[in-house]
Parts: sequence; C-alpha cells; structure tokens
Amino acid sequence: GEDRRWHEPGRKYFNWLARHDKHFVNKRTVANLGVVLGQRNNLFHASGPEAASSQYMDGLYYALLEGRFLFDFVHEDDLGPQTLKKYSALILPNVAMLSDEQCRQLRAYVDSGGSLLATFETSMYDEQNQRRADFGLADVFGIHRAGDVQGPNGNAYYARIEREHEILKGFTNTNWIPGAEYRLPIRAEGSPVLTVVPPYPSYPPELSYAPVPKTDEPAVAIREKGRSRLIYFPGDVERTLWRSGHVDLSHLLQNSVRWLLRGESPVTVEGEGVIESFAWETEPGFAVHLLNYTNPNMHKGWLRQHYPIGEQKVRMKLPPGRKVSRVEMLRAETSVRFRQTGDTVEFTIPRVVDYEVAALYSS
Repeated sequence: GEDRRWHEPGRKYFNWLARHDKHFVNKRTVANLGVVLGQRNNLFHASGPEAASSQYMDGLYYALLEGRFLFDFVHEDDLGPQTLKKYSALILPNVAMLSDEQCRQLRAYVDSGGSLLATFETSMYDEQNQRRADFGLADVFGIHRAGDVQGPNGNAYYARIEREHEILKGFTNTNWIPGAEYRLPIRAEGSPVLTVVPPYPSYPPELSYAPVPKTDEPAVAIREKGRSRLIYFPGDVERTLWRSGHVDLSHLLQNSVRWLLRGESPVTVEGEGVIESFAWETEPGFAVHLLNYTNPNMHKGWLRQHYPIGEQKVRMKLPPGRKVSRVEMLRAETSVRFRQTGDTVEFTIPRVVDYEVAALYSS
C-alpha cells in the first residue's frame, strides 16, 4: 500500500543474495550433533499443569547456543541409520512419546557407536500416549522407573555431588548444584555421580533447610557402552533452565554434551558475544554462518538496534583431501587470510554486526 519503507532494504537484500547465491545452495549440514524433534510429543503430551512442551526445547536450545554448538534438528520419524550415521550424539529433550520402533532405532544407533542424552519422561509413553510400566529405553540407559513424577516443595530439588566426572567440570567449592523442578524417580546401575536432595519449603525461614540432606536416589545416570556414551537426567533440567535462567544448569548441559562428543566438533568459533553458528557444504565448498544475538532484546523476534561484536576465530575440520583456496566474508564482501594444516583450516572473522557468512572455496 502506502508504506514503501520495505522497498529499499528488499532491493539491497535480494541484490546481495543474487551476488552470492551459489553459497546458499546447500548440499549437507556439517554438524555432528542432532536434537530429536518429537512432533507428536509436542502436540499430544503434557508433562504437568505448568509445563509447555516448547519449554524443554527452549531451555536446551539456550544451553546449546551459550555453548556455541552446531546441531541439526532430527524429526522423530527420521531415525533410520541413513540419517543418524552422520551424528556422533543425539539429544532427546523430554521426548516422552516414542514408539517401540523408534526405541529400537535409537537402540540400534547406540549399538553402532552413537551417544545419547535424554531427560525426564523420555520413552515413558508409546506413540498413543499410553504410559509404559518402565522406560522404553530402560536397557539403553541402565535405568528403571522407581515412582511417579515428583514436583517442587517451595524449592526445586538439589543434586549432591558424589564423585568427580567430566560433566561436573567447573563446579568447585560446592557439594550441591541445582537439580530441577520436576523429576521422575529412578533406579540406576553403578555408583551415582549426582544424587537427589529432596525439595524443601522456601518459607518460612525456620523451615527453609534440607531435612533430608543425602539420599541414594540418582540425579543423573551415566554409562559407557563400547564407543557410546549415555546420559539420562531424571529431572526436567532444560525446562528448569528456561524458567529460572540458572547458569549452573546451562553449564551442566554443556558439559554433558561435550562429554558425549568427546570434545570433537567439525567447527568451533571462539570470541566474545552471543552467537548462533551453523555450517553447510555448498557448491563452491563450505559456508559458516554466524548470527549475532548479542542484544538486550535477544529473546524477542525483533531487534531494535545491533550491538556489533569483534573478532571470531573459526577452526573447521574438512573432509579428507579437501583444500581451501579462498575464504570470503559475504556480508563484508572481502576476503580474509586463512591457514590450512592438514584437514584443518583456521581464519578470523574480523567483525559481526548482525549476520556474517564465511564462504570457503574448496576443491
């Protein structure tokens, strides 16, 4: 109509896209981490009166964003070996509804060397939303249901540190860390890394203490099976992170994902600021995308002002035999210097205002 303000940005964007179109013709993603999207679960399963299914994904997404992980969403109906073979690890954020066939596919994935992280009620219900007597993936994680879902009692529950483990890296000078609001009590094989400190009232002050400071109920189940690494959190840790913003829960999830991946990532990006990054193999070679979310309005769908961030150091592992001839910044429309050593290429993105794409020409 009468509002013509969109014309000029539209022209600029589409002219820019036309100049660089070949770098947006994607062949495949480069990520080695997958997040299972449980569509039926999101539509039909409610884990509690206060719980929205989106909060589990929101909390996990936020932790992965803070940890600068590259990941793909993997639909629950696409869990066959051809899809999963490219992923070193999969995450199931409270995917409560899983069919017997989907459980079989995930079991086969673990048998082939894949790693899994799951939370809360994952696999407790079948595809018809009927509760099982025990987890559909009980044998995979070495766990068994030991009660009904437990909620907060003023406070959420805490997790007591029982022994050292890589998922607890950075937690020093404390015996307790946050647990979650809700949990599904379990029995688990082996000696626990974290145990549950039951919730207690937050008011009045005279009652605000833990009457049961120690139990043998696991707050996480961890096991290794051949090449596979497996983690199950009986609490809704990702949802609690989203609702509380507690940095300890984000740190715990990030540590857990790094342990599953053995610290291996096809792309790492180091620098200040909050960014999302993802990478693709393209027709000319590869493209590494960076979105700058450093903004007080980052949780909204619109930004009033951009807050530019400085240097971002990129390190990318290439498929064997690939050589890079040029690295170009598509937003800045300039080339940058790079160094390739064997199958690894390194370069620095000088500045990101809103969005930058590093295009790697490779043969």
